Amino acid sequence: MRKLFVPALVCAVFFAASLFAAEVKTPIRGLVSMGPMKFSVTGTDPVNTLEPLNAKPGIFGGIVILATWKELQQSASSGIAENNTIDKALEEVRAYNRRNPKKPLAVKLRVWGGHVAPDWAKEIGGPPIKVFHAHARTLGRFWSPPYRHAWAYFQEMLAAKYDHEPLIHEVAATSCMTFTAEPFYLADEPSVSKPLNAAGFKPFQFKQCLMGIVKDYSPWKTTNIETPLNPVYMPLGNKKGDEAFTEQFMHECRKSIGKRCIFDNHDFDTSPPTTIVPILASMKKHGPPIEFQTYHVSPPDWEGTIKKAASMGAGSIELWQDYKGFQLQPDDKLKEWAAMIERNTKE
Repeated sequence: MRKLFVPALVCAVFFAASLFAAEVKTPIRGLVSMGPMKFSVTGTDPVNTLEPLNAKPGIFGGIVILATWKELQQSASSGIAENNTIDKALEEVRAYNRRNPKKPLAVKLRVWGGHVAPDWAKEIGGPPIKVFHAHARTLGRFWSPPYRHAWAYFQEMLAAKYDHEPLIHEVAATSCMTFTAEPFYLADEPSVSKPLNAAGFKPFQFKQCLMGIVKDYSPWKTTNIETPLNPVYMPLGNKKGDEAFTEQFMHECRKSIGKRCIFDNHDFDTSPPTTIVPILASMKKHGPPIEFQTYHVSPPDWEGTIKKAASMGAGSIELWQDYKGFQLQPDDKLKEWAAMIERNTKE
């Protein structure tokens, strides 16, 4: 009996593990709509809409649903707000998919903190920090352990509500962000660096925050984690980027969660900023899954940008929805570009 029991137990464990592995969602494939980015200028909550995709049905493989921490968790002791912008946008996606069953949309969830974090979070450890980067903003002590703890708890609640939502295939990592949904990017002009340094900014704690991204998002078990990558410039004002630190993050992320760790860059173009070139080389070396977002609202060389993304092994590429980004492109051309990217995901 004992000899029979052990193999049976092993088989049972293997079967259970196989079931769990099957629950992990696939990355988004093809063209992805970036969602309503105008909120990032106004500082208001995003108003998600599928109108641009309704006008071009059956072409895109995904859409970004945008939300802010301040809308979703209105006090330190509250849970995730009910009937929030994510819930409403998911209903729109479900309706779209019913109308377009042959080409349904998958969702990337991107929740912003930074300058649109809730006031209570910005007050952790001291008063909100007044900065100026294109516009007057306020920030919290995003580098500090207490702030990071609040963000990690917020991710626990988000994952509990949305990790098993079948439409959400990816969640964008936005820990440590300030002005854009790019954790590794931190503006360093004096109107930012002086207030941050006066508030106790510590470069080593910022790097700890970045290295803690995978842990922050560990409650997400079946959803892929997409992280935009850039060099880190520390201390503030340093002009030499630390690509090795970003490379280390990439290694640790893949080591920790494997292919659920998706590498991304939001400055993709045929001629990207020179500081990004080493990051792109590292991404290609590590291999897919890789995703991009176009650097320009309307790339000077649309065709070349899509072809380059495909040659890099990208499984998807985000195109600007606002400011008439992809809306001015002919449907036939968008279908052609979608096919270029989707070929990278064929078995």
